[in-house]
Amino acid sequence: MQFAKYFRAGFSGETGMVRNPRLFYRVAAPALFLFGLLGGVYLAFPEEVLRQRLVYELEARFPIQVELAKAGLQPMLTLTGEKGGIRYLDRHETVVSVERFRFSPFWAGIITGDPGIKGKLFAADGELAFRWQRSGLLALGATALPVDIPLPSGLGMRFVGIITTGQMETAAPLQSATKSLIDLRFEQAALQGLEALTRDAAGLRLGKMSLRMSGQGTLFFIDSLEATGGDVVLSGKGTVTLVKENPQNSQINLNVSVRAGDQEDPTLANFIQLAGTPLPDGSRNLHLTGTLANPVIR
Repeated sequence: MQFAKYFRAGFSGETGMVRNPRLFYRVAAPALFLFGLLGGVYLAFPEEVLRQRLVYELEARFPIQVELAKAGLQPMLTLTGEKGGIRYLDRHETVVSVERFRFSPFWAGIITGDPGIKGKLFAADGELAFRWQRSGLLALGATALPVDIPLPSGLGMRFVGIITTGQMETAAPLQSATKSLIDLRFEQAALQGLEALTRDAAGLRLGKMSLRMSGQGTLFFIDSLEATGGDVVLSGKGTVTLVKENPQNSQINLNVSVRAGDQEDPTLANFIQLAGTPLPDGSRNLHLTGTLANPVIR
């Protein structure tokens, strides 16, 4: 019977490739070539040489100073590293610090015809995941990620907090037809550098904060900006026109309603009463214009 004949052949281990050696070699040859290629890559790039090369390439292309303790190449062309930091040449402070990272090709993009890279950066208990494809599509996602961002106002202020969840979809570089979406949620948010108003070493505490933006090209709409549970309670909407060549000159147009939160020191509440125009709920309406580097409050 045909079934018995097939069963005997299969059970004895005699497959189509064994019966046809030419087919076996055709399948095995590319696999052996790929294995040899990857092996050659690993042998040609010892960890210390790879680490030095990464630092050199980054510092040669950007005005930054890079610190990297370790780098290596893992299977599936996965680049890994540990204890990395980035400083701008005109500043002594570290602006980006990661405990470890992992980058690899975006293999699924090869099937769709839009390859790219993907990766994760880990800092403290948080992580930042990203995917950047050849077409320019850029997607980022953050979880429990601490942030410490110097603001371009020239007043020594910093925005600090923890991104509990964050998503961004855009393209790099931005084109006129690029559609973007940003959705961020923070905890323990604060503005440092305003201790004189709050008489608190933590600065101006914003508590829980959320920001949702959408945009096309360089025009971004602030659809929702809210902060609760801190020294102030605020909500606002507006626009930001990004200047790609110099982001500090980006134009802002933002309307914010703000009132003092629950606190014993009346200094901040008295200051808020001096700004903007009153609203029926007791808050004040502030109109923020100018640039990111030189904002104007009315």
